[in-house]
Amino acid sequence: MPGKTLLCLGSGPGIGVSVACTFAVRGFTHVALVSRDPSRLNEDKDKVLDAIQERGYSCQVKIWACDLSDLDALRKTLEEIKSFGSLECVLFNAARVAGKPPLEESVEAIQNDFQLTNLALYETAQWAIPLLKQTPSDNSPSLFVTSTTMLYKEPVPSLVSLSMVKSSQRALMLSLHAIYGADVHVALLSVGGVVSPKKKYLSPENIASQCWELYKQPKAKWEREMEIHAGSDEVF
Repeated sequence: MPGKTLLCLGSGPGIGVSVACTFAVRGFTHVALVSRDPSRLNEDKDKVLDAIQERGYSCQVKIWACDLSDLDALRKTLEEIKSFGSLECVLFNAARVAGKPPLEESVEAIQNDFQLTNLALYETAQWAIPLLKQTPSDNSPSLFVTSTTMLYKEPVPSLVSLSMVKSSQRALMLSLHAIYGADVHVALLSVGGVVSPKKKYLSPENIASQCWELYKQPKAKWEREMEIHAGSDEVF
């Protein structure tokens, strides 16, 4: 099936659906949304379809309910998505933004967080990068991960698990960039604070717009990380 496919892993009412809407009205012909919540997925699909209809564009949108921390289910889902258009851009946007301080957080919760943010990303990269390398030379094959400008440098003690897994996730992405970055735009989209529609710079819409700018970078100027910082009046 021809066309350009955006795969959003970790769809939701914030960054995920905003990126999906932005790409859908800018020439992408297929949008694949993946999340573990079927009812929310249907809401996300409707939002993307509404954006497409409002702008008069044509784009197919499909949803897959999948717990990304279930690696067997993830592999199965990715294989189904493989035939949905031609993969052009993957946005990995999955994380548990919650937790407890050190010694209070359970080992099981940390293990599950690592599986969700790192092992699921590793599985996705193993599947996606060979496909992205097959795209025409004038395309912009991309693997982006939403990250943070802060936690890998200075952890938030009350979110020890999230701080840990985001640090290791960044190490994985920079390693992928070093090996495969000449053929695939492997990059972090790092957000400097809590996302809210009430904020100017940290709104889902602005972050989606910046994601599009990251995708549109010329190959010779591909960046491995784009940081989006809060304004002076936007408190973390």
